[in-house]
Amino acid sequence: MLTTLLFLPLFSGIYVSGAAVDFRASTIERRQALTLRAQQRNLGSFDLTPILPPASVTSWRAVNAPESCTTYAGQQDGSECRTDLTAVSIQFEDCGDEFVVCRCADAEMSMNDVFERLGRVPIGLRRYGGVVMVAAQAGSDTAHAYTWTSGEHTGDIHFFGDCGMETWVHEFMHAFDSAPDRPRPQSNGSRWQNALATDTCVPDSYSLTNAVEAYAQLGLLIIYQVVYGILPPGFTADCMSNQLAYMTSLPLFNGSTLFGNNCDIQDGPPARHTRPPNILDPSRTFQTQRPSSTEGGPAVMATSRRSGANSTVTVELNSSLLICMFALFSGIWLFS
Repeated sequence: MLTTLLFLPLFSGIYVSGAAVDFRASTIERRQALTLRAQQRNLGSFDLTPILPPASVTSWRAVNAPESCTTYAGQQDGSECRTDLTAVSIQFEDCGDEFVVCRCADAEMSMNDVFERLGRVPIGLRRYGGVVMVAAQAGSDTAHAYTWTSGEHTGDIHFFGDCGMETWVHEFMHAFDSAPDRPRPQSNGSRWQNALATDTCVPDSYSLTNAVEAYAQLGLLIIYQVVYGILPPGFTADCMSNQLAYMTSLPLFNGSTLFGNNCDIQDGPPARHTRPPNILDPSRTFQTQRPSSTEGGPAVMATSRRSGANSTVTVELNSSLLICMFALFSGIWLFS
């Protein structure tokens, strides 16, 4: 399989959770490894699954497998699927556009697994993904995935084995990075390159693969930060402050965009799924949380409604922050 990959158009992956394994090569571009310090060996200090509630599937139907899947199925050399290939079109409660999934009969992830994990990818990010193909781990030592970032299949994601949520989110970060109508991925842009050039570390060893993988890995940390308000355990901001500043400035990582309950979002680059759901469920809200290991007083809940939307966005504000806000608006200075 490796020999075949060397001649494919540009893609990102193969992502192996927790390991810096780089099988990527391309006749179009060879990406340079980073020489910064890795804060952690991998991202194993946190789990995104509990904080990513799955969107419900409102309908699904069998469809003919698209060419972007059948190209990789069959008995030919380099085939990713040598068993029966099934394709379905899925509609989630937070988007009017359907998502197409192709699954090989021997894939470790069942179609129900795929429905759940695809639905857990926050809609602000999920709307950038293309066709999802799920295949068996086969001869590989571990589950892995890759995302097409160039050519007619840009945004399509291929999963192999039983891939966890970190892998799903990582690959959808690549799909976001290569959003439609962009002249090049954001990770190849000067702002991200300058952020890397002026920082001294990246999140983990896999981030050292190249600027593209560092971009996707940091996205996982930012999603954790959007929900909890802090970086995951074991990570500090000081040595990668410019990367964090760049990433948090993206409209995607506004809580009401990332968890907006609606794929019809105007902020950010054009997405691949943009039609709003037929019925918006106002009971689905975004709510920040406090990690169980974080000490502090009780939180105060504040609710606001996004302009032009029917969904309620709930955010959590720390009590001390509210006191400071009150003091500011009252003209009172507080000193400690």
